[in-house]
Amino acid sequence: MDAIECIMTRRSVRSFKPDMPEKEKLNTVIEAARYAPSGMSRQTWHFVVITNKDWLARMNERVYGIVNPASKDANLERNGAKGYSCNYHSPVFIVVSADPAYGTSGDDCACALENMFLAAHAVGLGSCWINQLGKENCEKLRDLLTEAGVPEKDMVYGCCALGYPDAAPSPRKERSDSVIYY
Repeated sequence: MDAIECIMTRRSVRSFKPDMPEKEKLNTVIEAARYAPSGMSRQTWHFVVITNKDWLARMNERVYGIVNPASKDANLERNGAKGYSCNYHSPVFIVVSADPAYGTSGDDCACALENMFLAAHAVGLGSCWINQLGKENCEKLRDLLTEAGVPEKDMVYGCCALGYPDAAPSPRKERSDSVIYY
């Protein structure tokens, strides 16, 4: 798939099969993240790849207790009978973090996440940006994050739910031309 086609056809996936992606595909996604641009090429990010079902269950239980009601309701509606899961029951969950002391950490992690989403699509996987572990929730989940391998000094800037799609993603919303200025 060429780069433009990949960008234009990628969609967020919010329903995953339990099947674990092949190691080669997972490595491709992580390598794509490592090749993202970063401020002054500092590459201060960390990528913690989690496949441990017990950890994911504990994380989801904790996140359920701290997210706002509207977020819970939307998630439960999307997940249906499967129940609440901030990562939509994906078999792989990648936490992307960096030291907040660097002014470009959030931007750098966003670039790495986008590379992951595009690489996942290119190799036949689905992905979704998950933000419930970042910002003010990061400290509320610090013990779980540390257990998973996220460095103590790091802030979580986003996560990637990853796996094989269980259903076709929603159609892309129309894009407005009113956001473009020349």
